[in-house]
Amino acid sequence: MKRFALLPLAFLLAAAPALLADFPQEMAQADLLHKHDAHEEARTMLEAVLAREAGGREQAEIYWRLARAWLNLGDQAEDKGAKGDALLSFFARGEELAQKGIEADPGNPLPYFWKSATSGRWGQAKGILNALAKAKPMRDLLQKALQLEPNHADSYYVLGQLYEQVPGSPLSFGDKDWAVSLGRKSVDLRAAQVRAGEEDEIYYDYYTELAKHLWERNWSAGKRQKEQAKKAAQFAARTNLLEKNSYYEGSLSLKDQPDREEARELLGWAIGELQALPRRTQGEEDDLQEALELQTGWKK
Repeated sequence: MKRFALLPLAFLLAAAPALLADFPQEMAQADLLHKHDAHEEARTMLEAVLAREAGGREQAEIYWRLARAWLNLGDQAEDKGAKGDALLSFFARGEELAQKGIEADPGNPLPYFWKSATSGRWGQAKGILNALAKAKPMRDLLQKALQLEPNHADSYYVLGQLYEQVPGSPLSFGDKDWAVSLGRKSVDLRAAQVRAGEEDEIYYDYYTELAKHLWERNWSAGKRQKEQAKKAAQFAARTNLLEKNSYYEGSLSLKDQPDREEARELLGWAIGELQALPRRTQGEEDDLQEALELQTGWKK
């Protein structure tokens, strides 16, 4: 979910007075700062805009972006060694702001998404039991985001991670097979949006996460083919959006190969694409290093 922009940060900041002509341009400026990992600058700018915006819809747009900024500031603080309450405060603040966004405009899907994301990071930072306790509320928030925007690829991406990482029944709702379908949905949806010009770039970590889901499921080529008919029937029959897309794989034609072979192929492709970028943001650099580490581990 990391992004890359061509304009240098110094130019963006110098041009800010010219760009900040109206509210949509202000939000576009905040998004550009986010793309450059300039999260403190984005936070400062958004708080200044919030101080003068009274409309609910405009406030919601500011609040979810502030939640995003606080989450990323927390990640940066963690990289610098922050722990305990000092680290948790970033994610708690982000969750609080996302909730304000929900209250300001309940029809906007993005505050629900970012409340889920900040809540999940709080749980991760607090510890495994707290992370597990956050899983169902996270899922519910992502489902709400999808009810409002069925083509929100980021929600499917995070749901895939949830279903892979949490335990299965009776402890929780984890399901590695569902994780694969949800991961495939996020990849295909985002790629279609880029082709249609609705989004401007592919997120390569979508492919890395799908590769992880496939690696963890670890089905043989025979089992993949055997399960397709049942999945296709479930995909056609389900009406609940999350349940339907948990069988999304049944709507596809799969290569005659085992999961882990496909996982290696996906990972290799993502690595090649990231290495080919003329410049990489810190987020993309992190994505590349994670993918390379996975690749090394999967060769053993």
